[in-house]
Amino acid sequence: MTLFYFDVNNGVDTPDDTGTHLADRATARAEALAVLAPIVAELMPDDVRCSVSVTVRDEEKRPIFHASLALVEDWIG
Repeated sequence: MTLFYFDVNNGVDTPDDTGTHLADRATARAEALAVLAPIVAELMPDDVRCSVSVTVRDEEKRPIFHASLALVEDWIG
């Protein structure tokens, strides 16, 4: 198991100081992608435009992966 840190930014930087033990980098990538949509869904009622990003850091706290998701909603008509 390897320790990975998941820093989230949804307009505010939220660094991960605890980390999560996962099997490998592929599992860390999957975990980072899995958290994006639920975070955006939480923001949706208050914002018409929102984005969130996750940066994964390794055991030495070096960035190794970054992903972001943006949602833009508009009424038509």
